[in-house]
Amino acid sequence: MRAVPACPGRPHAYRTKPLRRASRRRPRPALPTPGSRGRRLREQRACRAFPYAAREGTGQLTDLAGPELIPVAAAFAANQVNATIFRQCALVSWNGRQYAAFYDPEGEVVLGCRARAGTAWTFARLGHRGAMRDAHNGISLGISPDGLLHVSYDHHGAPLRYRRGLAPGEMRFGPEAGMTGSREARVTYPQFVGSPDGRFYFLYRDGSSGNGDLCLNVYEPDGAAGGPWRVLHHPLITGEGRCNPYWWRPGVGDDGSLHLAWCWRRTGDGRTNRDVCYAVSRDGGRTWTRTDGTPYRLPITALQAEVADPVPEGRNLINSCSSCVDARGRPHLAHYRNDGRGIPQVHHVHWDGARWQAVPVTERTAPFSLAGGGTLRPPLSRPDVVVSAEGTAHVIYRDDAEGGRVRVSSAEPPAYRAWTHRDVTDFPVGAWEPNYDPVAWRHHRLLELWVMRCEQGDHEVTTELSAQQAYVLRLGPAPGGRRGAGG
Repeated sequence: MRAVPACPGRPHAYRTKPLRRASRRRPRPALPTPGSRGRRLREQRACRAFPYAAREGTGQLTDLAGPELIPVAAAFAANQVNATIFRQCALVSWNGRQYAAFYDPEGEVVLGCRARAGTAWTFARLGHRGAMRDAHNGISLGISPDGLLHVSYDHHGAPLRYRRGLAPGEMRFGPEAGMTGSREARVTYPQFVGSPDGRFYFLYRDGSSGNGDLCLNVYEPDGAAGGPWRVLHHPLITGEGRCNPYWWRPGVGDDGSLHLAWCWRRTGDGRTNRDVCYAVSRDGGRTWTRTDGTPYRLPITALQAEVADPVPEGRNLINSCSSCVDARGRPHLAHYRNDGRGIPQVHHVHWDGARWQAVPVTERTAPFSLAGGGTLRPPLSRPDVVVSAEGTAHVIYRDDAEGGRVRVSSAEPPAYRAWTHRDVTDFPVGAWEPNYDPVAWRHHRLLELWVMRCEQGDHEVTTELSAQQAYVLRLGPAPGGRRGAGG
């Protein structure tokens, strides 16, 4: 295990030399030893609280206190590869510890661990250098109920790269290996999803943009001799060779129900995204139904999918967003699409028990387009969403028109129509997208976000931005608050 240097200070004040390819044998500076001046300075800065910029007249948020910043380390920032919403997860907690996964400034896969009660991190490298010019190639981290870490990384239509921990809670891994041996040659968007009922899932796309399927595996370490992973559905959702599903980060209910939303894309061009659809499983992913309880015939196709938010092609619907489940077991989705004037707005979509309700969160005035393929650099990030135990919905995003900081917009049930807005960083975050620790939210009602400044050029262009400081940004709970639901 080799140490990774933390880089103190504010993100916009941190500078490094331009990134360059370096020999793997190049020595790296060690973390300061306990008691050293560097260690003391890092601990003094570690949980820095700062005033937030709440816009006048927007009200106050009542159940998220903070924020605080916990520095992690310097991370690659010349594109979005370390800061996309669809890497599940960037942060995850287990047994009093929090884990992080990211690419270091030279593009090596790094895992970090801290005690949840502390601020000092230890780090381990996997010995893999990613294809850093493609922002799709993010790292996804998960922890199964037996305490083993699972990591999957560096995919965009590539063979599966997956490693499993050797002992509970330890950042020691076995070699790269397959999971099931089925449909593992063209993997993109790997995601690990844990459930309070003890199930642990792996989702990924097999295929390509405009022609792919969503595959679903389940972890069963005490199962058959074929290995700890078993195919649940290959595929669960299919584009039938004519399109592909881009799914939202899955929502998990307190009862273990697994909720999926997705849109369809007909080609590699983002303008062909359409229709946000929905399905739920209440038996560990085996069978799936619509909101009215009618079962799907598997795999799910475009012709039979329930549409939660009907959006035609050409309306700037962003793919691969987020969902969660509230304390009543009702799904909430967040994405952006055009309003009636052709202006992209963040929307909160929820099931109210009788019908789907779509409400704009933002009031933007400037248009933009998602035209073209590859990773783009729109002025609005994909949004994430969580719902507190009291029912308050919090939508997290970044909007360049509002200063480009991390923003939380909140609204109360049942209508979710009066949104208040609060910036929770005092620095802009470039092309960052939200990603939070689902365990910290579910069990502690702490919204702990992976935050760092990064940049991104349109159509998969990598910028010249040098490495930036990564943080855990912590919000809540407010005094007297209760544990949250969903996430």
